[in-house]
Amino acid sequence: MISAINSALQGLQNASKQVEQSAVRIATEPTPENLVEDIVDIKVAETAYKANLKVIEVADELTQELLRTFDETV
Repeated sequence: MISAINSALQGLQNASKQVEQSAVRIATEPTPENLVEDIVDIKVAETAYKANLKVIEVADELTQELLRTFDETV
């Protein structure tokens, strides 16, 4: 489960970087073509961010369940 959390954390960082890069381009190079592409990139990054948060949430739930099971058998 540590591997899943590490992967999700990396995904969160990547999504954050994508939003930052797109925001910089919007602020510095606001051409119509770039604007559309950057808005789409931000929406994709938002979805990726939410998905990675869900992975962390599920990994936490599984860890808690594993610990409960362990406590019951020991």
